[in-house]
Amino acid sequence: MSIFKTLGIFVAVLFISSTFFSYAKEVQETDYSSDEVSTKTEEVKAKEVKKFDYNKTYGPSPVFTIGGGFSASPGGWAVSTRLDLPFKDDLYIGPVVQYADGDDETLMGVTGNIKKILPSTDAKVVPSVEAGLGVLVDDKKNDNDDNSSSLLTVLGAGFDYILSDNLSVGAHAYLNNSFDMDHKEFFFTALVGLNIRLY
Repeated sequence: MSIFKTLGIFVAVLFISSTFFSYAKEVQETDYSSDEVSTKTEEVKAKEVKKFDYNKTYGPSPVFTIGGGFSASPGGWAVSTRLDLPFKDDLYIGPVVQYADGDDETLMGVTGNIKKILPSTDAKVVPSVEAGLGVLVDDKKNDNDDNSSSLLTVLGAGFDYILSDNLSVGAHAYLNNSFDMDHKEFFFTALVGLNIRLY
Protein backbone atom coordinates (compact mmCIF):
# COMPACT_ATOMS: atom_id res chain seq x y z
CA MET A 1 0.00 0.00 0.00
CA SER A 2 2.80 2.40 0.89
CA ILE A 3 4.53 1.52 -2.42
CA PHE A 4 1.41 2.54 -4.37
CA LYS A 5 1.11 5.70 -2.29
CA THR A 6 4.76 6.53 -2.92
CA LEU A 7 4.36 5.77 -6.62
CA GLY A 8 1.26 7.99 -6.76
CA ILE A 9 3.06 10.84 -5.08
CA PHE A 10 6.00 10.39 -7.48
CA VAL A 11 3.68 10.46 -10.52
CA ALA A 12 1.87 13.53 -9.18
CA VAL A 13 5.17 15.34 -8.57
CA LEU A 14 6.36 14.35 -12.05
CA PHE A 15 3.12 15.60 -13.63
CA ILE A 16 3.24 18.91 -11.78
CA SER A 17 6.92 19.37 -12.63
CA SER A 18 6.41 18.67 -16.32
CA THR A 19 3.43 21.05 -16.42
CA PHE A 20 5.47 23.76 -14.70
CA PHE A 21 8.48 23.33 -17.02
CA SER A 22 6.21 23.32 -20.08
CA TYR A 23 4.58 26.56 -18.95
CA ALA A 24 7.95 28.15 -18.20
CA LYS A 25 9.20 27.20 -21.66
CA GLU A 26 6.13 28.75 -23.34
CA VAL A 27 6.62 31.99 -21.40
CA GLN A 28 10.30 32.07 -22.32
CA GLU A 29 9.53 31.47 -26.00
CA THR A 30 6.85 34.17 -25.93
CA ASP A 31 9.25 36.64 -24.35
CA TYR A 32 11.94 35.70 -26.85
CA SER A 33 9.50 36.09 -29.75
CA SER A 34 8.41 39.53 -28.56
CA ASP A 35 12.05 40.51 -28.06
CA GLU A 36 12.86 39.21 -31.54
CA VAL A 37 9.95 41.15 -33.07
CA SER A 38 11.00 44.26 -31.16
CA THR A 39 14.60 43.84 -32.35
CA LYS A 40 13.49 43.33 -35.95
CA THR A 41 11.24 46.40 -35.76
CA GLU A 42 14.14 48.48 -34.47
CA GLU A 43 16.36 47.15 -37.27
CA VAL A 44 13.75 48.08 -39.90
CA LYS A 45 13.39 51.56 -38.39
CA ALA A 46 17.16 51.97 -38.42
CA LYS A 47 17.28 51.00 -42.09
CA GLU A 48 14.49 53.43 -42.99
CA VAL A 49 16.31 56.63 -43.94
CA LYS A 50 14.18 59.73 -43.98
CA LYS A 51 14.11 61.55 -47.30
CA PHE A 52 15.42 65.08 -47.23
CA ASP A 53 12.85 67.80 -47.99
CA TYR A 54 14.52 70.72 -49.76
CA ASN A 55 11.66 73.19 -49.35
CA LYS A 56 11.09 72.42 -45.66
CA THR A 57 14.76 72.96 -44.88
CA TYR A 58 15.59 75.93 -47.09
CA GLY A 59 12.13 77.21 -47.99
CA PRO A 60 11.00 77.86 -51.56
CA SER A 61 12.97 80.82 -52.86
CA PRO A 62 14.07 82.23 -56.24
CA VAL A 63 17.56 81.07 -57.16
CA PHE A 64 19.84 82.90 -59.60
CA THR A 65 22.59 80.86 -61.31
CA ILE A 66 25.58 81.76 -63.43
CA GLY A 67 27.99 79.16 -64.74
CA GLY A 68 30.29 77.93 -67.45
CA GLY A 69 31.65 74.78 -69.00
CA PHE A 70 32.00 73.19 -72.38
CA SER A 71 29.85 72.29 -75.35
CA ALA A 72 29.91 69.56 -77.98
CA SER A 73 28.74 70.06 -81.55
CA PRO A 74 29.94 72.77 -81.73
CA GLY A 75 32.94 71.84 -79.61
CA GLY A 76 34.07 74.77 -77.51
CA TRP A 77 33.19 76.64 -74.36
CA ALA A 78 29.76 77.47 -73.00
CA VAL A 79 28.22 79.83 -70.47
CA SER A 80 24.79 79.83 -68.92
CA THR A 81 22.57 81.85 -66.65
CA ARG A 82 19.17 81.05 -65.19
CA LEU A 83 16.52 82.10 -62.71
CA ASP A 84 14.52 79.40 -60.89
CA LEU A 85 11.23 80.60 -59.41
CA PRO A 86 9.30 78.37 -56.96
CA PHE A 87 6.07 77.16 -58.54
CA LYS A 88 4.60 74.25 -56.59
CA ASP A 89 5.98 71.63 -54.19
CA ASP A 90 9.37 70.64 -55.67
CA LEU A 91 8.75 72.33 -59.04
CA TYR A 92 10.58 75.45 -60.18
CA ILE A 93 10.07 77.41 -63.42
CA GLY A 94 12.12 80.12 -65.07
CA PRO A 95 14.22 81.34 -67.98
CA VAL A 96 17.51 79.68 -68.97
CA VAL A 97 20.05 81.18 -71.37
CA GLN A 98 22.84 79.05 -72.87
CA TYR A 99 25.62 80.35 -75.09
CA ALA A 100 27.96 77.91 -76.85
CA ASP A 101 30.91 79.12 -78.91
CA GLY A 102 32.79 76.79 -81.28
CA ASP A 103 35.39 77.37 -83.98
CA ASP A 104 32.93 77.81 -86.82
CA GLU A 105 29.55 78.20 -85.12
CA THR A 106 27.93 80.07 -82.26
CA LEU A 107 24.67 79.03 -80.64
CA MET A 108 22.50 80.89 -78.18
CA GLY A 109 19.42 79.27 -76.70
CA VAL A 110 16.74 80.92 -74.59
CA THR A 111 14.21 78.58 -72.99
CA GLY A 112 11.60 78.50 -70.30
CA ASN A 113 12.39 75.48 -68.11
CA ILE A 114 10.50 73.40 -65.57
CA LYS A 115 12.83 71.98 -62.93
CA LYS A 116 11.90 69.12 -60.60
CA ILE A 117 13.79 68.61 -57.33
CA LEU A 118 14.32 64.87 -56.77
CA PRO A 119 14.26 63.05 -53.40
CA SER A 120 17.58 62.97 -51.57
CA THR A 121 18.87 61.44 -48.34
CA ASP A 122 21.57 64.09 -47.90
CA ALA A 123 20.61 67.62 -46.86
CA LYS A 124 23.54 69.04 -48.84
CA VAL A 125 23.01 67.21 -52.14
CA VAL A 126 20.00 68.28 -54.23
CA PRO A 127 19.50 66.30 -57.49
CA SER A 128 17.13 67.56 -60.18
CA VAL A 129 15.85 67.01 -63.70
CA GLU A 130 14.40 69.59 -66.05
CA ALA A 131 12.86 70.21 -69.44
CA GLY A 132 12.39 73.37 -71.44
CA LEU A 133 11.09 74.92 -74.63
CA GLY A 134 12.29 78.06 -76.40
CA VAL A 135 14.26 79.42 -79.33
CA LEU A 136 17.78 78.86 -80.67
CA VAL A 137 19.76 81.47 -82.61
CA ASP A 138 22.47 79.90 -84.76
CA ASP A 139 25.40 81.82 -86.29
CA LYS A 140 27.01 79.30 -88.66
CA LYS A 141 30.27 81.10 -89.52
CA ASN A 142 30.58 83.39 -86.53
CA ASP A 143 30.19 86.36 -88.86
CA ASN A 144 26.82 87.54 -87.58
CA ASP A 145 25.49 87.66 -91.17
CA ASP A 146 23.71 84.36 -91.65
CA ASN A 147 21.91 83.93 -88.34
CA SER A 148 18.97 81.56 -88.27
CA SER A 149 16.50 80.75 -85.54
CA SER A 150 14.59 77.60 -84.71
CA LEU A 151 12.49 75.99 -82.01
CA LEU A 152 14.62 74.61 -79.16
CA THR A 153 13.83 71.81 -76.71
CA VAL A 154 16.03 71.07 -73.69
CA LEU A 155 16.41 68.08 -71.38
CA GLY A 156 18.75 68.37 -68.41
CA ALA A 157 19.84 66.70 -65.19
CA GLY A 158 22.35 67.33 -62.45
CA PHE A 159 22.78 68.18 -58.79
CA ASP A 160 23.55 71.10 -56.51
CA TYR A 161 25.70 71.00 -53.40
CA ILE A 162 24.60 73.31 -50.59
CA LEU A 163 27.36 75.50 -49.15
CA SER A 164 25.18 77.72 -46.95
CA ASP A 165 21.57 78.89 -46.68
CA ASN A 166 22.14 81.29 -49.59
CA LEU A 167 24.86 79.66 -51.70
CA SER A 168 25.32 76.38 -53.53
CA VAL A 169 27.33 75.05 -56.44
CA GLY A 170 25.95 72.80 -59.13
CA ALA A 171 26.89 70.57 -62.04
CA HIS A 172 24.33 70.06 -64.81
CA ALA A 173 24.27 68.59 -68.31
CA TYR A 174 21.84 69.51 -71.10
CA LEU A 175 20.75 67.87 -74.33
CA ASN A 176 19.62 70.64 -76.67
CA ASN A 177 17.64 69.84 -79.80
CA SER A 178 16.36 72.45 -82.24
CA PHE A 179 14.36 72.03 -85.41
CA ASP A 180 12.20 73.80 -87.95
CA MET A 181 11.24 73.06 -91.55
CA ASP A 182 14.73 73.43 -93.04
CA HIS A 183 17.16 73.57 -90.12
CA LYS A 184 18.16 71.25 -87.29
CA GLU A 185 20.77 71.47 -84.53
CA PHE A 186 21.68 69.07 -81.75
CA PHE A 187 24.26 70.07 -79.16
CA PHE A 188 25.34 69.13 -75.65
CA THR A 189 26.45 71.38 -72.81
CA ALA A 190 27.99 70.50 -69.44
CA LEU A 191 28.06 73.36 -66.97
CA VAL A 192 29.23 74.12 -63.44
CA GLY A 193 27.60 77.07 -61.76
CA LEU A 194 27.20 79.17 -58.63
CA ASN A 195 23.65 79.37 -57.28
CA ILE A 196 22.52 82.36 -55.20
CA ARG A 197 19.28 82.22 -53.23
CA LEU A 198 17.69 85.65 -53.47
CA TYR A 199 15.97 85.53 -50.07
